[in-house]
Amino acid sequence: MSWKASFQQGVSNFRRNKHAEALVLFDESISLGCDSFIVYDSRAAVHEKLGNNKAALLDAKKVVDTAPDRWQGYARSARLFHALNKDEAAIKMIDLALERIKSDDAQRHQELNALKSQATNALKAADERRRARMAKTAYHIGKLPVEIFAEILGLVVATDHAHILKLSHVCKHWRGIAIKTPSLWQTLVVSKNRPTRKVRLWMERARTRISDLSFHHNISEMDWPSILSELSSLSWCGLRSLAAPGSLFSQLYDLLHRLSKTEVISRLEHLDVTGCPGFERFLPDFEASHLNTLKVAKLTPSMGGLWSRVRQLRTMTVEAGWIEILPALTANQSLENIVLSDLVLISIQSGGDDCVELSNLQCLKLFNIASVSTITRIIVAPNLQVLHLFSISHSSDVLEFAHADSLRALRELRIGSCTTTARSLNVIIAGAPLLETLQISGIQGVVNEVLNFICGTHPNDQDQDVCTFLRHVDLSSSGDLLTRNVYSLVKTRLRTDQPAIEDGGQPGCRAEIESLRLDDCPLMEAEMLPWFREKVKVFSCVYMTKKEGKQRR
Repeated sequence: MSWKASFQQGVSNFRRNKHAEALVLFDESISLGCDSFIVYDSRAAVHEKLGNNKAALLDAKKVVDTAPDRWQGYARSARLFHALNKDEAAIKMIDLALERIKSDDAQRHQELNALKSQATNALKAADERRRARMAKTAYHIGKLPVEIFAEILGLVVATDHAHILKLSHVCKHWRGIAIKTPSLWQTLVVSKNRPTRKVRLWMERARTRISDLSFHHNISEMDWPSILSELSSLSWCGLRSLAAPGSLFSQLYDLLHRLSKTEVISRLEHLDVTGCPGFERFLPDFEASHLNTLKVAKLTPSMGGLWSRVRQLRTMTVEAGWIEILPALTANQSLENIVLSDLVLISIQSGGDDCVELSNLQCLKLFNIASVSTITRIIVAPNLQVLHLFSISHSSDVLEFAHADSLRALRELRIGSCTTTARSLNVIIAGAPLLETLQISGIQGVVNEVLNFICGTHPNDQDQDVCTFLRHVDLSSSGDLLTRNVYSLVKTRLRTDQPAIEDGGQPGCRAEIESLRLDDCPLMEAEMLPWFREKVKVFSCVYMTKKEGKQRR
């Protein structure tokens, strides 16, 4: 039998879906010496029907090799590549086939273009799956240069030095970089939990370059010698912040004296010392001090020599003790924040009208101060934004500022458990057009008149509104507070209830009350609370705590 007869019988069987018989006959045709591309293409068609895609692809390649100018081999290769999910090769074969098909053969052009569209869509879907898989499994941080990743870790640690412990326990890669980056370990906080071991570990990882050193108050004195021994190799010239209880500060100073490095004291930028006996002996080393933040507890008059040496403070916090306030303020007129609590202010009488202008002062907080007028009568703070006055004793009026007109930049006023009058509060409020936060707590006979004043108009020639930016109000522990006055405060500031201005523009410019706290105000009417909760975003009115309620039963 000739190869043509076998070929024709194979074609006949193929048309009758007898694919196995057709495959045998096409193999026979090829074995009889036929090398025509038609036979290979036909056998490729049989393999394709039988699901033998790889065998079909081999025959399709033979067709291309035998008849490179014919489109059949390329078209079949394209279909087979698409079936094998090799869509890039399929698209390439489709383009080659389209180049060889006559332009007037619209049907085949349409079929191949449809196949190309399917292959293109399959490629896009595969790419999306690959990206999704990479997003779940790829370790992108591992591709970052070590220097960049260390910089990122530094930004995290800058927000909270304790984060370095968590970061160093994420994985082996992170831990390796964290341990080998000394700048991440420059803040050392020593507590009672194995202090010597921690100091040794931090010194090793920071390579002795500690910039912030802090000691808790509960460290046992038995651990002090070993701690100081570990710190003896510290690169003291890089130390910028120190916080220590007074006795331990004395021990540190003795260590510096033995190392002939007491000049470290003058280079400090932040110092926090509590109850330091014999502080006078340290004063010479504060000469030309670079301190900009000072926190001292249990200050004594003998420490007044600081103010002739410390002149660059921006933040001063003094808790408990005695302080000559005028020299302290005069020496540090760049102060931005002052916090004084549990103090007796010593006033030095002079012949002139003493006052200090602190043009940079933004925050003044006074707690449990005796004779607060010692400071209020001398301070001029044109840029003061935050003023807190709580538990002030021995004062007829805590708001008797000699220069109250300088409080025009005030944005937050909190006053509680003090002696003052509604008139004094109204003067301060009227002179603070930018006021956003107001707290009046534990002061009887004042709050209702102040609210009436705020709900009215400014008593001046321009007839301006008062506190147009007021958003946050706290009137807790006001035993005489009346519901109607609080209602007026909230209602007159609702957008819908403010009168239109004369030119017919937007309603009045008063800010709505966003937070209102009325805890421990017994005269507040319970039936009005739902209305307040509806109109104010954050509202609190707790008549008494559970503990107080049980005690009254």
